[in-house]
Amino acid sequence: MTELTPEEKKKIYGEEKARVEAQEKIKKESEAKKTNTGCLGIIGLVALVAVVMWICGVFKTEKKPETPSKPLYVDLNASVRFTGTQFIITNNDTFDWRNAELEINPGLLKSGYKLNAGLMSTGQTYTVGAMQFAKPDGTKFNPFLIKPQSINISCDTPKGKGFYSGGWK
Repeated sequence: MTELTPEEKKKIYGEEKARVEAQEKIKKESEAKKTNTGCLGIIGLVALVAVVMWICGVFKTEKKPETPSKPLYVDLNASVRFTGTQFIITNNDTFDWRNAELEINPGLLKSGYKLNAGLMSTGQTYTVGAMQFAKPDGTKFNPFLIKPQSINISCDTPKGKGFYSGGWK
């Protein structure tokens, strides 16, 4: 193997030094690009989140007045008496009961004896014969065989669904 002259060694050393410096420069530029890209990515993500929040109305400053929701039910003011053969029902409310449904001896799992009474006007008293109530299968309520224990009234009111429940001992 031949030995290199001092000029050749100096030339090779200079080339190697230039190559190392070039690699370091490329590495620094690459890291700078990554940092810039990372910053731009974060800025873009923050901007995207802000746009989505703006679209969803998170940044709204004006408040709309809340609309009161209708109650689930309205307690009806009724009086109900049983004469032995008839039910006497009075609407003591200041509004009509629309689509009124009366039910004698309602059960949790079984239906009681029902009557669709329709419109029951405010302040009016209605007399309903016990035999007008029937189960879904057509069985009539017979007050001589079955004692009325409770009554439910449900209807539509101007403020939502109305409900009354009463009973006898």
